[in-house]
Amino acid sequence: MSNKAVTHIGTLYAKPEHVDNLIQSFEGLKQAAGYISHECFRDLEDSNKLTLVEQWESKRDHENFVNAFSEEVMEQWLGMLSQEGEDSYYEKL
Repeated sequence: MSNKAVTHIGTLYAKPEHVDNLIQSFEGLKQAAGYISHECFRDLEDSNKLTLVEQWESKRDHENFVNAFSEEVMEQWLGMLSQEGEDSYYEKL
């Protein structure tokens, strides 16, 4: 794997009553080792569908961030979702 920064793009489907809390939870990214930046986008046709575009120093940094959550915290966070999302990693060409 190269030492280039990676982009993680995740699409999340929030329960309507949790959209604002989910968006606010993304602020926690800023304290993570290897975090560079993020932007959040809301779908124009489905206000509960969010796409998060994150920049990380490495894929491992993002994986470490996600894996550091306790099972309880992860269950609470996943409880804000209405269905499973999708995510992928990309490198800039």
